[in-house]
Amino acid sequence: MITALIIAAVVLIAAAAGLYAAYRKAFYTNFKDTDDETDPPTGVGRHPFVNEAKAKTLELAAMDCETVAVRSYDGLRLSGRVYKGKEDMPVCLCFHGYRGSAVRDYSCGGLLLIKQGYTVILPDHRGHWHSEGHTITFGIKERYDVLTWLGYVNERFGADRPVFIFGISMGAGTVLMASGQKLPDNVRGIVADCPFSSPMDIILHVCRKLGMIPSLCRPIVWLSARVFGRFNVCETTAADEVKKATKPIMIIHGEGDDFVPMYMSEQVRDSRPDLVEYHSFPEAGHGLSYLYDPQRYESLVNAFMKKHLP
Repeated sequence: MITALIIAAVVLIAAAAGLYAAYRKAFYTNFKDTDDETDPPTGVGRHPFVNEAKAKTLELAAMDCETVAVRSYDGLRLSGRVYKGKEDMPVCLCFHGYRGSAVRDYSCGGLLLIKQGYTVILPDHRGHWHSEGHTITFGIKERYDVLTWLGYVNERFGADRPVFIFGISMGAGTVLMASGQKLPDNVRGIVADCPFSSPMDIILHVCRKLGMIPSLCRPIVWLSARVFGRFNVCETTAADEVKKATKPIMIIHGEGDDFVPMYMSEQVRDSRPDLVEYHSFPEAGHGLSYLYDPQRYESLVNAFMKKHLP
């Protein structure tokens, strides 16, 4: 009897340790203010434009901005940078990617918008950099942070000021997941660059790339998020939320993206083909569409924004 109890206890401890390890690997984050937000992500191969991207990151990081903070629906202090533009121009909210930083992930798109006179706000996701929290939820909770930032925009700049929402990588998945919420009337459109179709799908895709068996990983990922992250990673998907969306959406994806495969964007597009405008960029890797063809990227973004302004 005692032996059986010991074995059961060992099994439970091992299972709990395994779940916690999965949580730490996929969902836990501990960025510090002392880290360098301009550094490229670790473990990511160099791409042909790495020097150009680094230069743009440093340029954006050096620009004058105002640091602001909001309080999330669940009590976290969320930080962001505000680059004030012309008063008669829209406000652009730009959300960075998984374990990324706003100044790095929006070094190209952010500079494009700032130099055209838009007011640009670059929030730090929960659990990243100057924002509180230690759990990344792949858009499940972050979508409500989008609503919080929209509330800040309308309180500060007025509810009649047009707003466009941008996101890249996990930020793109997040803004698409936010699209199914009741967004303020002054939100004119959403631009998503290389989004995933669902949190679980992208996690299992990475598991598969690492040589793991997705069907075995699924229950472990789900349970680790529930137990240690206190959220349901399968609560919703970008594709399901876009089905409920009322704002126009433009999706951009690189055809050479081997991290978030292009078919995920196509799944989102196919969920609402009447609402979603879709563009792919030949050869472009993950989040690199702008760098592969800046002129076309800028033209698409400018045309989309002009089309949906009042």
